[in-house]
Amino acid sequence: MKKARQAIRMAREANSDASIVARVLKVGWDSLVQTHRLLADIPLDAASEPVMTKQLSVQRYSTALLVRLRRIARNEPGALDVGDDDVDDEN
Repeated sequence: MKKARQAIRMAREANSDASIVARVLKVGWDSLVQTHRLLADIPLDAASEPVMTKQLSVQRYSTALLVRLRRIARNEPGALDVGDDDVDDEN
């Protein structure tokens, strides 16, 4: 998901160039797909308290990314201007 965050920064710096925005959406969507596949592959036997807590954190981060991607897809004003304070650097 770091690649998606970096792509959003690049698009913001490029002043919303249409080709870069399309790339942001692709990178972001691919990141969400990969994340959900990884989360789904965790077996029940490994679902300890720390694992579930980490999974919640990743789910929150991916939800924030999805909201941001939806705003970008809708061409909402300021969609690329959202700060990075709502994400943590572990993901």
